[in-house]
Amino acid sequence: MTVRLAGDKSYPAKVIGRDPDTDLAVIKIEPPATGLTVIQLGDSDKLVVGQKVLAIGNPFGLDKTLTTGIISGLQRPIRARNNRPIDAAIQTDASINSGNSGGPLLDKFGKMIGINSQILSPSGGSVGVGFAVPVNTAKRVVPQLIQFGEVKRPRIGANLLSVEQLVEQGVKLPVEEDFSSAMSKPAAQRKKPDCADFLKIATEK
Repeated sequence: MTVRLAGDKSYPAKVIGRDPDTDLAVIKIEPPATGLTVIQLGDSDKLVVGQKVLAIGNPFGLDKTLTTGIISGLQRPIRARNNRPIDAAIQTDASINSGNSGGPLLDKFGKMIGINSQILSPSGGSVGVGFAVPVNTAKRVVPQLIQFGEVKRPRIGANLLSVEQLVEQGVKLPVEEDFSSAMSKPAAQRKKPDCADFLKIATEK
């Protein structure tokens, strides 16, 4: 992998971490480049619909392309390439095309508020519906990518079954609308529910 910076300087680089669930990755330049200006990070939790934004990218090989627009929506649910949901994406009408993915979405002060990710388009070209991963998501993800090479997410190891499935397995339950299992062992160690593990819970009509 080669990274080309402003001034057409090129450096070898490698991927040190990636997170398909958020469509983010971290690359490392080797040897480290000097004299670089680090982009300032904004706060994507403070964005409002209608504020002006700028997108920088390399659409169709056109280097350092800048487009402008506004924030069209917030908290948009989109899906990563692995079909995992990305919550709270930023929607913008700034022109985003193939080659913009991974580029910064900036506010009017030049602070990065998102990372351009994808577009919604029947033709494959920009129709004014683009999405960016919020920079606050990157703030949580990137440190783990640098340290571990991946994002360590908690897993409870539980197998979920419907009441109908439990009845089919011969588990006798009181006739109520909802049930909650109280496992006496860690969920990952339990393979099949036991009748004694179920507690009746109150329901709201």
